[in-house]
Amino acid sequence: MSDASRFERSTRLNVLRLPGGQAVMVRAISPQDADCLQAYIRNLSAPARRNRFLGAVSELAPRELNRLTHMNGPQELVVFARTGGETAMIGEAVQVIAPESRRCEIALSVADAWQRKGLGTILLSHMKCRARMSGVRHVIGEILRTNEAMRGLAHKAGFAIRSSLTDAWLVEVVTDLSSLRTGLPCHEQFSQAELIAA
Repeated sequence: MSDASRFERSTRLNVLRLPGGQAVMVRAISPQDADCLQAYIRNLSAPARRNRFLGAVSELAPRELNRLTHMNGPQELVVFARTGGETAMIGEAVQVIAPESRRCEIALSVADAWQRKGLGTILLSHMKCRARMSGVRHVIGEILRTNEAMRGLAHKAGFAIRSSLTDAWLVEVVTDLSSLRTGLPCHEQFSQAELIAA
């Protein structure tokens, strides 16, 4: 399977199940999702927005909203999650692969009502799989030092946690994908998920 076809497969609508059995749909964002993404950000609690954007944010500026909703390619990708029959987003994740690099930066958030239900784990796993399928070696994220939930999620997912060299308020979470040897290859995980054309 070519890299292009693997990417196409991985960005179609994936129907996955949380540990409690709830079906969740995850797909790549499109420009038509701008209003939905803005509503999602506005509806996050102030602490959740601060954790996601590393500072005080009430909504996305028009330029940032436009940028994020056009990130649907192999190098820059935003995916979002929702439940069946609903249009509201319940989580989102961003992946950016640096040009001419095997380094990928990620960020994610989960709606307050859906936290601690396994959604963050699903989104993080998806980002790691997509990064591996793109030939990335290191996945890195910056989080607030006080964001205990994300630190716990990253540790559970095999990320190392280290102090930021540039900001005392931040820590970096990092994992080396070349050391992963367990489980199905990512393209097989996606092929075994229930896939529906977007």
